[in-house]
Amino acid sequence: MVAKTDPAKLVRQARDLIEEFNRVVLDDERDLSVPALSEATQALKSLVERLPQAFEQTADVLELLAKNDKVTMEQGDVKSEVATTAAELRVVAADSEQLGKSLANPASALFLMGGR
Repeated sequence: MVAKTDPAKLVRQARDLIEEFNRVVLDDERDLSVPALSEATQALKSLVERLPQAFEQTADVLELLAKNDKVTMEQGDVKSEVATTAAELRVVAADSEQLGKSLANPASALFLMGGR
């Protein structure tokens, strides 16, 4: 039997890699080139464009778990809390979709820039 991958572990790995990216950009600023920044920005844009699906799927699975009576709460109504949380995740999905669209202009501008 193949072990299942922990989704939280995957997201923590992505988070840690973004932290490493932030350090590299600051620590190596003199050695970086505009083409390298452009390529990194294109990759960040691609990452951000995948976030809406991740939030939507999280909301969908949460609702499925609730439907199958696999969600409990110490206090509050499970159905209400699940509905609210799923709706909030979908708002975040829309917000992150807008972030991806907002990255289009700087990503395009960087693509057209050269370095010395």
